[in-house]
Amino acid sequence: MAVRKTRSKRPTRSSDNRRVGLRTVQAERLSEPPVAHPQAPPRISWADTLAALEKEPMASQIQRHKQWKRDGSIHETYCRVCFREKNLEPCLTCPLVFHTECLPTGWIRDTDHHVFCSVCVRREWHISPPTLTPPASPRLTGVETSDAAPVASPALHHNTLSSTPLHYTDLTNGKPPIVSPLPRHGVLPPPNPANDNIIASTQIPAPHPDPSPPPARRNRKSRYTNLPADVDASLNVLYRELESNASLRLENEDLREENLRCQQIIQIRDLSLTALRRELEYRRSSEQEMETLRTTAAQLESARKEVQELRARNEALETELERSRQEAAEAKEMVIDWKAKLSTLLGS
Repeated sequence: MAVRKTRSKRPTRSSDNRRVGLRTVQAERLSEPPVAHPQAPPRISWADTLAALEKEPMASQIQRHKQWKRDGSIHETYCRVCFREKNLEPCLTCPLVFHTECLPTGWIRDTDHHVFCSVCVRREWHISPPTLTPPASPRLTGVETSDAAPVASPALHHNTLSSTPLHYTDLTNGKPPIVSPLPRHGVLPPPNPANDNIIASTQIPAPHPDPSPPPARRNRKSRYTNLPADVDASLNVLYRELESNASLRLENEDLREENLRCQQIIQIRDLSLTALRRELEYRRSSEQEMETLRTTAAQLESARKEVQELRARNEALETELERSRQEAAEAKEMVIDWKAKLSTLLGS
């Protein structure tokens, strides 16, 4: 046994203690049972998911959805159609994820590029709830007071300032959501009896009843309860005016778009009028040219007729001249003949 001296000159058993400690730890490790690694949950196909949802009541689905939202809205890591991972698009209202090419028929993509699977579309969870607006603002009316009497609190009259509640579709862009065609026979196929054993292992477990009862609803109180009544009423009026700014802004944008559209229509009409004027001037010049051409054609026609008449007259004159020449030749021959006869008579 090795013994070493410390600074206090007391012998210690360091090596033996270390060996005993190592043996004890090794013995404890060998005696511990093997730790079982948790197995990954089985992957559920899309047909089994639809069959499980077909059997589950809507109240249970809503309760499970609330629990999923409370747990942080964690989505799955694989597509239930092809069982592949990566490049997945999550559904906004349920834990399912899909590839773009694997999305079942009936899905919807809104203007914010959020995807809603066909199951959530069938539940109508893709439709946003209506916007809640506070009641109409009160109106301050003066109360006649006297010098002796104290100032009375202002009377409140409701329904004096009204603002149009804004719908969810009015606050979003004007682009229509991308909707895939829904089949006529419905989204969910008939349940398969062979898949009953898989329903319990799906990632859509049956909801557990909430042991704590829901808290009682409190009446809405004014945020200015610690202020006087007149200040509270004035702040309510300002609050309503601020709320109406959104509708006024939308109305202003609509008016601007309408004004721009009208300006474009006016510009198009001006261009159309300019084109019509040019076409009218061109037609006028074309009519003048046609009139000139008609006059020229008439003159040419009359000249052609005169030429034909002159040609006919020339031919007639040539014929008469030829006949006159023949008659002159015959008269000359006759004179010669008469001269010969006369000379014969004189010679005899």
